[in-house]
Amino acid sequence: MIRGLYTSVSAMMALEAKQSIVTNNLANVNTVGYKEDTLVEKSFDEIMLSNNDNYINGIAHKQKLGGLSFGTRIDENATNHKQGAHISTENNTDFAIDGDGFFKVLDHNNKTFYTRNGSFNIDNQGYLVTKSGDYVLGTNKNTNNSEPIYVGHGKLVINPDNSISIDGNKMYDFNIVKFDNKHDLTKSGNNLYNGKNEIKTNNIKIKQGYLEGSNVDSIGTMSSLMETVKLFEANQKVIQTIDSTLSKVANEIGTVR
Repeated sequence: MIRGLYTSVSAMMALEAKQSIVTNNLANVNTVGYKEDTLVEKSFDEIMLSNNDNYINGIAHKQKLGGLSFGTRIDENATNHKQGAHISTENNTDFAIDGDGFFKVLDHNNKTFYTRNGSFNIDNQGYLVTKSGDYVLGTNKNTNNSEPIYVGHGKLVINPDNSISIDGNKMYDFNIVKFDNKHDLTKSGNNLYNGKNEIKTNNIKIKQGYLEGSNVDSIGTMSSLMETVKLFEANQKVIQTIDSTLSKVANEIGTVR
């Protein structure tokens, strides 16, 4: 009975974490470039129950009663990197990546991050920046150096070969990178990722005037949330039943009346 209590509690802990993740996915259903998270659960190792109640000729022998699972535990929080739908904005500084890759950006502490959110602006100094003010990195066509993309007061246009022209002159290529193992990526807020082992790629298509929408399935996610709540309530009822039974065992059975 106590084992059943632990099993239900472990399930509730996993369900509580899952509810938090599903709720966050729903909150970001309209966030540009957002990738949904999924909680991966794993069963605890089963144990074999046995006792020594099998008596043969007055001698106790060990007998196996069967396996017992202690429920589930949280294994990892996985991110689904499936591409979201492209949405037309007709904004000259909005970009969507069609394919496997990330924009590379640089914050004001010279720390590198990666993002699928191509909703950019041009700051007061003329640099292409993210909504949070991080510099968008590109490769300078003249020096081959990786640096913040400087637009100034010019007109920015993406060419068919993904190069960036400013006032008709090819000036930059976006620094688009991919990761063979996306488990190397971790979310760091503001729709940015930390990562390692980046690989530069141009096997993509950059669409100007478009943004990539969130890949969250709102209907499926809402159904998952409702299912999680019902399972949580079911485990609550199991715990209440066990608690009531244990109370009777402790306070009523064996009482002299």
